[in-house]
Amino acid sequence: MFAAFRPTFAAIARQQRVPAAYQQLRFAGHNKWSKVKHTKGAKDAKKSKLFSKLSLEIVSAVRATGNPDPALNAKLASILNRAKAASMPKDNIETALKKATSKDKDTVEDVLYECYGPGGIAMIIEAVTDKPTRTIKEVKEVLNRVGGSVSSVGWLFDKKGKVVFASGESGHSLEQMMDEAIEAGAEDIEDEDGLVEIICDFSQLANISRALTAKQYEVQRMEAAYIPQSMMDITDQEMVELVEKCLDDMENLDDVVKIHCNAVVQPEQEA
Repeated sequence: MFAAFRPTFAAIARQQRVPAAYQQLRFAGHNKWSKVKHTKGAKDAKKSKLFSKLSLEIVSAVRATGNPDPALNAKLASILNRAKAASMPKDNIETALKKATSKDKDTVEDVLYECYGPGGIAMIIEAVTDKPTRTIKEVKEVLNRVGGSVSSVGWLFDKKGKVVFASGESGHSLEQMMDEAIEAGAEDIEDEDGLVEIICDFSQLANISRALTAKQYEVQRMEAAYIPQSMMDITDQEMVELVEKCLDDMENLDDVVKIHCNAVVQPEQEA
């Protein structure tokens, strides 16, 4: 991660555990076809869940400004770029945009939940929902299963801005992209899989996104980031499993779009 940036759980998890869909690839031979089907089904379900969450974000971005034009709505433009990168079907995107601009629209709102999870880890949960009472009930059910609770933890995080962008039509190398990000006002930078992620002062989020777009970069994320002031190492393997279960179950809730967490999960040491 960044030299001076405290990593998110998602990034740590990518390094320290194998996603369920890929665990199937460890086994070969006996009943291979059933495992292929199972793996494909898991991937399809994961993709469907991603598309549903992107649809919620599209609706939220349009209703926040009342503007469905991505040229005039930077947050919407970034979500549409991310949807394109995820191969979200055009019909799904158009359906979300129609829902966002419908005269008979239901009330969709952004909500934020502050929680303690297993082992005392702190979490900030972002959700987009048309029924906050349903969403908070589901969040509490996940927490109750792992000994967590809804509680004030915002003071443990710093609110920053986050922009993730690709080279787009610029043709720039990663080094050039990072140089431009620093010039635009980035406080911390990292690169991964051809993308550059920057952390900035939240008040400069829109300005930096516009500056990068003007350089012909493709902005895929433009959002608030809640950065832990300190990280909590989770080393006990029973607690590791409980933390992973909590985060996985929370992420699988239909209305939850982002999770910010201060946990660092340590992999089990080989004997």
